[in-house]
Amino acid sequence: MKKVCSAPVMIVDDNEVDIFINKKVLEFSNFCSETICMTSATDALDYLQGDNILPEVIFLDLNMPVVDGFRFLFEYAKFPESIRQQISIVVLTSSDNNRDKEKIAANPDVLQFVSKPLNEFKLKKIKDDLFDEVAN
Repeated sequence: MKKVCSAPVMIVDDNEVDIFINKKVLEFSNFCSETICMTSATDALDYLQGDNILPEVIFLDLNMPVVDGFRFLFEYAKFPESIRQQISIVVLTSSDNNRDKEKIAANPDVLQFVSKPLNEFKLKKIKDDLFDEVAN
């Protein structure tokens, strides 16, 4: 797979083992130049509001303590359009709940709903969707 992201990508997940595995898959697939890892949605929101390089893609877990992925998306929707247009969000979760999938499908900030863990096939589909999004 050719490198797809010129900017960093971000993983937001409270499980450090999942972060490690998904980061390695991203590295081995040459998907991005850099991976920013956040173990809480609050830290991720703070990072995005700061004077930092914005990630091109955010891989977001839904099931996290204190601030979950749904709350992250709610708060993220308040960000300026200029920021939200630069970032694609991929919900990367162990949840297989149809209700979660329906809520995510209705969210305009989310590119895809993907089950953990990442793999080459899932990254190819994300890559294809990213290029479709850029072309439109």
